[in-house]
Amino acid sequence: MAANSSSKISSEFLREIQKLEVRLNDFLKEEEALIEKLKKFIEKLRDTGDKIKLKNKPEELAALRLEIVQALNEVFKSEGEVQHERSHLLESYGALILALEEEFKRKIS
Repeated sequence: MAANSSSKISSEFLREIQKLEVRLNDFLKEEEALIEKLKKFIEKLRDTGDKIKLKNKPEELAALRLEIVQALNEVFKSEGEVQHERSHLLESYGALILALEEEFKRKIS
């Protein structure tokens, strides 16, 4: 006996599942990048204590401060990317719930 259309999962539901999977992978990639930048920033901060002791000229200290600020800026940018990808995940949750509701509605009808 051939399966009718009500017994199959809709392409919309499957598409939303695939989108969620892609978005999860994108989020994880950005989160891993953030972790690496945070580790580099922490290392730079650790090195800073020693470097401050060795640098006496104002221009050397200014250059060191700029390095730290630039590393922190990279962390902030990366955090922004993580938040952006997280927002896509939230969109997918909503779309998936809607598609799931449509699946149930279609199955019940």
